[in-house]
Amino acid sequence: MDITKELNSNQTVLLLMPSASYNKQLVGVVKKLAKKSVCYVTLNKTANSLKEMFKKGKVNVENIVFIDAISATVMKVPKQDNACYYCSSPGSLTEISLMVSKFLRHKFDYLIFDSLTNLLIYQKKAPVGKFVSSLINKIKASDTRAVFYALSAKEQQDLIQQSGMFVDKVVSVK
Repeated sequence: MDITKELNSNQTVLLLMPSASYNKQLVGVVKKLAKKSVCYVTLNKTANSLKEMFKKGKVNVENIVFIDAISATVMKVPKQDNACYYCSSPGSLTEISLMVSKFLRHKFDYLIFDSLTNLLIYQKKAPVGKFVSSLINKIKASDTRAVFYALSAKEQQDLIQQSGMFVDKVVSVK
């Protein structure tokens, strides 16, 4: 699967990944996209841990700005620092939405949302579905291309199907 090619023909792509190869796929996708400007929204790993993982995978992090919604739940963080902006929690859908909207105005080439399935840990299915629909509509009104990660798990099937209706293409990674 060539993510750059997928994003050339689709503005929004949902990547379904097995948990066993999640980190490897994550690094591979970012490595290809980081040649241009990337806004990376993280709900399950801190921006610092992602930066470390990306550096080990020889990913250029110079073009990446992070929206980190997990760090504030485990430690005290400022509002922003060194190409990273912090949200209060992954369950704060309004705050995440406002921050993504702000970043879309900066005309990033790509937005990576890691991950849709994590949202269900913090919120019920209905608000998450509404959030995903709204977020994708905001992206479609911009020039930014977006990749949404999701774990291909049976218990997440409803959200995956619902999200699949909003994105341009769903790609299952083996």
